[in-house]
Amino acid sequence: MKSTVGESPPEVFRPGATVLNSGEKADDCYKVLFVCHDNSTCSIIAEAIMNRWGGKDFRVFSAGIRPASEVHPVTVDLLKAQRLWGQNIQTKGCNEFLKHDAQRMNFIISIGEQRPIDLPTGWPGNPSIIHWRISEPKVDTKPAKTALAFRRTFGELENRIKLFVLVYERERVKKAAA
Repeated sequence: MKSTVGESPPEVFRPGATVLNSGEKADDCYKVLFVCHDNSTCSIIAEAIMNRWGGKDFRVFSAGIRPASEVHPVTVDLLKAQRLWGQNIQTKGCNEFLKHDAQRMNFIISIGEQRPIDLPTGWPGNPSIIHWRISEPKVDTKPAKTALAFRRTFGELENRIKLFVLVYERERVKKAAA
């Protein structure tokens, strides 16, 4: 089931909601970790998009609960077409973000059609954990259908990330004015 405009399921980020635990940014920027099952498509795409739109106010990472050995080839093609591909993009596991000396995140955002039941708990720094219901691209025997599915996922993520960035940029401006 996917979100539509105007819908706000309880597990999805709602613009205007204050979800930072302390209300402050860590190291003068928000740290966001996108998590999906295998870190080969959705969370990789989200990381690349957030790097584009988040600017210096966001540091972004991605990880998988059970990481794949490589980024999905259609994801690579899509990110190259959008001029978002970089050699530093690679799959990672959640374990490196769960260590007691790991960077403290402000947000852990799981991505997929359903909230993962095996999403780790006990993240360092007690970040806000959010789930974004996003259509997961389905691989079809027809390359055109597969490409369309990946582009749809990209569009959903880009829209959500733009809103997320807008909300937290406004919050930063409000705090600076206070």
